[in-house]
Amino acid sequence: MKLNMQQLACFIAVSEQLNFSKAARQLYLSQSAVSLQIQALEEEIGVRLFYRDNRNVELTPAGRSFLEDARAIVRRTRDAVRRARETSTEVTGHLTVGFVKGYEKTNLSELLSEFHVKYPNISLHLIRENVGELYDGILGRQIDYAINLRYSMENLEAMETCVLKKYPLLAIMPSSHSLSHRTSIRRSELREYPLVDIKKNENRYGEKTVITKAFTDAGFLPRIVYTSDDIETSILAVATGIGYALMPSYITDAIGPREKVVAIPIEGEEELMTVIGAWMPDNENPALGIFLREFNRPK
Repeated sequence: MKLNMQQLACFIAVSEQLNFSKAARQLYLSQSAVSLQIQALEEEIGVRLFYRDNRNVELTPAGRSFLEDARAIVRRTRDAVRRARETSTEVTGHLTVGFVKGYEKTNLSELLSEFHVKYPNISLHLIRENVGELYDGILGRQIDYAINLRYSMENLEAMETCVLKKYPLLAIMPSSHSLSHRTSIRRSELREYPLVDIKKNENRYGEKTVITKAFTDAGFLPRIVYTSDDIETSILAVATGIGYALMPSYITDAIGPREKVVAIPIEGEEELMTVIGAWMPDNENPALGIFLREFNRPK
């Protein structure tokens, strides 16, 4: 079969205009040239694509079926050409991307996959860590770009940052908890319940300060009964009944019924957790510049 892009372009234009003259003007071709392309296409496929007379043009059932596929073929071909041109510069390199634990539950894999397809010669190394370790990795030059929670801009002055998205904070409760039926709760209502916490490092990036202030503003400090450096372990501890946990919605949205926990929004904390991209401004890795251009925008 010898289909070509001009035949498909003529077919799509006539299908949309239902008029050979208008389609010819759209394509900067003569009407006879468009007619010849359609005739050749019909002969190649072996079916009639249009009903036409001196006044009317209408797609046949076969033409309507073929139109969707023709558009897809043209779109995929254009995308393939674009990707080939973008990668023709033979960009190569190595890029280390860190992300805060739990963020793999978002569309991160899709975004990184798109980048890898577009720049297959840039080798990606991924690091999943907690807040402090990621920022330490940026400052220590072990990580080129980190997707992380922002707690204090003052402690990030050495870095360049970009806000990617803001997430609400939710309380994770066992399904059997007395508050599990609620549609929302106030932080102050958690006063009497033990907390399952995520491991924090030293307070270099304001994490402990911000978290402590949120509790003191609610009139109490939590009673931490269990600490884990792993999101999944913390959820398991909650399901076991050890206590409740506080987590952003990019984690709680992925929780299923098998975990035997529920996520309850906390009133007044609808946009408490800010996720940013962070990198060092003097990082001269060429792959980072490309990554920033492609990735560094709100998702």
